[in-house]
Amino acid sequence: MKQLKTLTCFNHIETIVPIVAGLSSQCYQVHADNELFFAKQISTTRETATSLHAALQSISPKVIFHDHHWLITQYIDGENLAFSQQTLDEKILIAIELMSKCHQITDKPVELAPRNITHELISNKDFSSQQQAEFTRVANQLTFQLKQTNNLVCCHGDLNFSNILITPSNSTYLVDFECACAAPAEYDLAMFIAVNNIKEDKIPSIIEHYTKNSFIEVNPALLNRYLLFCYFINGLWYTCAYNKSHLAKFTLLAKQQWQNIHGLNLLNFCQ
Repeated sequence: MKQLKTLTCFNHIETIVPIVAGLSSQCYQVHADNELFFAKQISTTRETATSLHAALQSISPKVIFHDHHWLITQYIDGENLAFSQQTLDEKILIAIELMSKCHQITDKPVELAPRNITHELISNKDFSSQQQAEFTRVANQLTFQLKQTNNLVCCHGDLNFSNILITPSNSTYLVDFECACAAPAEYDLAMFIAVNNIKEDKIPSIIEHYTKNSFIEVNPALLNRYLLFCYFINGLWYTCAYNKSHLAKFTLLAKQQWQNIHGLNLLNFCQ
């Protein structure tokens, strides 16, 4: 909070309130100069760059200030879509519309590197050598099938319903571009399905809605390969998060992801 108070974008700060709704990152509501702002501590400049481009397309809040440590944006007085009263089908429609607009951003972030992601997660010191060996075996199987294509778009990378805000006037905003990357559209669709734990019977309608909004033809086989990859890395991420925090919610989230990987016996690794 001391760093926030020294930022040049604020003249007079009245209050700084931590926001604890998310699973990671330090975020704050800042009341300064008779306005409300959203402040996030960042670790990568790619989040800022994508946020700036998304704001220009009016799919994310306006960026007020940024440096190597902080991203300050307009504060949206809206409801988190994850906790809104919309049906699941309505939430999916809102998310897919925002995703398709995100994919139209011409300035693309760093390219997705599946092997680098799995290696970083598996290298966690809390995993035994046996666990690391088994995880590596599975990771090699999953990433081998993810051959690079030329059809890369600007992916959000973590399109959780909790990263969508909806205002009383039904305006919607996509936030938190920490995982933004250049990848096939199938990757963003897969992560959307995985991170929201959406059941398989919804996938055909998700593909249909996306195609109508983006006019990009979705490859179902590639989507399925990315889906397995996303379940796997999410399971690893939640397990690592539990090892750091010992919060029971992360164990539950990890198990949900593992259970979606058909034919892979990984449940014993998230105890």
